[in-house]
Amino acid sequence: MDNFMWIIWLSIFVVALIVEAASAEIVSVWFALGSIIALVLSFIPGVEWWIQLIVFLVVSAATLLCLRPFISKLMKRNIINSNVDEIIHKKGKMVKGCDELNHGEVKINGVVWTAISSDEHQAISEGALVEVLAVDGNKLVVKEIKKEN
Repeated sequence: MDNFMWIIWLSIFVVALIVEAASAEIVSVWFALGSIIALVLSFIPGVEWWIQLIVFLVVSAATLLCLRPFISKLMKRNIINSNVDEIIHKKGKMVKGCDELNHGEVKINGVVWTAISSDEHQAISEGALVEVLAVDGNKLVVKEIKKEN
């Protein structure tokens, strides 16, 4: 079995690279790194298959734990918020009420937006003060701000 371990490590490396190339997230590069180290070990005479396996697991786990947070942080740096994202948590006034069957309209910063209620079973009447919870396509998801007495 020791004579054929290089085939296994090379196969794992190729499969890990294919999976990595096919996904938008970083998911298998850790295993590719571990398999390369194990592949190198497989060419050293006298290194048992179980030692190669342990090295593969340790290197894969270590690179996953050490590099994933750093790489995830680098990938998230490229996210740019748009103008629409700045509307979230803003308050506005309903200029047209909404209910289960109809979209309403809310005015925020002088711009009228199509709005839906965050609770689809609760209608929001015209003139109500609302807060934007999210953006769903071209609609704002809003919740009515109840006045406390």
